[in-house]
Amino acid sequence: HEHGHAHHHEPVPGERYKQDINLRAAYVHVIADAATSVLAIVALAAGLWLGWSWLDPVMGLLGAALVALWAVGLLRESARGLLDSEMDHPLAEEIRSALAGFNAGAPGSVQVADLHVWRIGRDKYASIIGLVTDDPLVDPAAVKARLAEHQELVHVTVEINRRG
Repeated sequence: HEHGHAHHHEPVPGERYKQDINLRAAYVHVIADAATSVLAIVALAAGLWLGWSWLDPVMGLLGAALVALWAVGLLRESARGLLDSEMDHPLAEEIRSALAGFNAGAPGSVQVADLHVWRIGRDKYASIIGLVTDDPLVDPAAVKARLAEHQELVHVTVEINRRG
């Protein structure tokens, strides 16, 4: 659609499965099914025409190793999100640095009491930020405006706790 700027609203064709772990798991499942089917057909044909009956279990083991390798990759990626390892992502430190800017010349100090960052898609993050401050100018809208340069932050929840 036309609205005065040039960009794509849809990911590059064929790349969408990389952005969502569920789509990627489905994609890997289909590819694994196809690969193991091809391996089984090759093993059966070699056994029938060449008498290589040993090839069937070898191809079975090869197929199992292939599926296991892909499964480990999916487990690692999903575990990162489930175990909050995204908190080690440089984005968390960039958020802290941006929020420290409130302390420069502000009437009250701002402390980050709680910060969580989660990956919710490829290069897309959500964050929950808890701040403690006595500065009346610090509100959720001001925090979100300060973080607006981080386009990878697509969902930000801010909680402000006032001192005193």
